[in-house]
Amino acid sequence: MQARKWKLDTDYKYLVEWWKQYDFGIVPKECLPPDGIIVSLDKPICAAGLHIDKGSKLGFMYGIFSNPDINKIKLFKAMKLCVNEIYKLAKKCNLDLVYTMTGEKALHKLYENHLKMKLCEKNLKSYVINLKEKKYT
Repeated sequence: MQARKWKLDTDYKYLVEWWKQYDFGIVPKECLPPDGIIVSLDKPICAAGLHIDKGSKLGFMYGIFSNPDINKIKLFKAMKLCVNEIYKLAKKCNLDLVYTMTGEKALHKLYENHLKMKLCEKNLKSYVINLKEKKYT
């Protein structure tokens, strides 16, 4: 299994494919962070982005997005690797904290039991302000 920095010009197609398979909304490429990690074996397995604000010590991990056709054991290992690589990237960028959110119970277990991430909020709803309603529907 290999992890590398994502290249949105070529990797974005995998994210779109996965989002469609999960019936998840498509995130426009220009709204994703330029920094991220993609994990592959013979084909891409999962990916996560890291928003880095140069004026802050807080980063935001966007994802984990995954290939629904991968068996759970490989996916679990790939997701652990992906988050560990996000951790390394955050350290390299001199961040102190990385925040993320998910509604997926399987990711709750991964984050809390296997990656020792700390739960911040128990009853979270997320919102977005769309400043370009004609562009992003």
